[in-house]
Amino acid sequence: MTKTKIYSLSYFLGRTFFLGFGFSLLFRMLNKDTWIASLLGSILGFILLFLFDKYKENHPLSSIIQKSIFFLYNFFIFTQILFIFEIFCSSFYLIKSPIFYIILPVPFIIYQITKKGISTIAKITEVLFPFSLLLYILVTAGLFKNVNLEYFTPILTSNENNLFLGTLYFAIFSTAPFFLLWNVETKKSLSKAYVISMVGVFIVALFITAILGPNLAQIYRFPEYMTLKKIKLFNFIEKVENVISVTWLFDCFILLSVAANNMKELLPSKRRNVVYVLLLVVLSFIALYCGIHYKQEFWFYHNLPIILGTFIVLMFFISLFQKKRGKS
Repeated sequence: MTKTKIYSLSYFLGRTFFLGFGFSLLFRMLNKDTWIASLLGSILGFILLFLFDKYKENHPLSSIIQKSIFFLYNFFIFTQILFIFEIFCSSFYLIKSPIFYIILPVPFIIYQITKKGISTIAKITEVLFPFSLLLYILVTAGLFKNVNLEYFTPILTSNENNLFLGTLYFAIFSTAPFFLLWNVETKKSLSKAYVISMVGVFIVALFITAILGPNLAQIYRFPEYMTLKKIKLFNFIEKVENVISVTWLFDCFILLSVAANNMKELLPSKRRNVVYVLLLVVLSFIALYCGIHYKQEFWFYHNLPIILGTFIVLMFFISLFQKKRGKS
């Protein structure tokens, strides 16, 4: 894994949990102070990944318990990202299509992407990165004239507890995908790559606040998508948001591929491909069930950062315990 691959892979990974989860939850919690939590959360996330860079070199995933927890972590992330992918597509792209038809091709696509491992996934991100960055620049230019700075004032209207929780939630949302790289040699570059990804996320938080305002930003599940509706090309070409937002689908598929590849590598070598295919099918049906029972899934929506944080702390605790036990 070269530094270029890590940087391009990290660019997509760091943004994924903000689609339909992060921004929606943070704006409901903090409203126009979300950008402050984004800034503070980015700093906290950088510190966490800086420590993780040093930690994972000496604490590989070696024991059965460690690998089992890591497998469940990937399992959970895969189902949640696939769920938000199907909801996003059914809400804005394929409105009249049954959710089943949206989910149906996903196992086949993921299987093909993960055939040759993490290195191939990283190569895909290298190809997609320039295209995604170009779209990002066009979005920034197209939205800038719609900015209303009055929406930022007054600042710090949220209470201290919510601001602290928002900062912590942002750090978890932004760093959780990076822990999927625990078993990947990254040459101590995750924290630096994280900064590149978070600059983009922070700018998105600013645009949502400055364009939707404190009232509208709170009511949408996908506030970043609704922000894109303000873009007009040459002042007469409208509804370009579906084309521009395709980069978020890239984010989802990259994270799905990394999580699926991790699970594949943790499966027993005997009949691995058969078990892997069955696993992808089962995961797809779980995501489909969550999509059908959308209201019940809101429990995960509100508790997602807590669940992700619990997994991360548990993995660190177990790996540290195994290390001390090995020395004794």
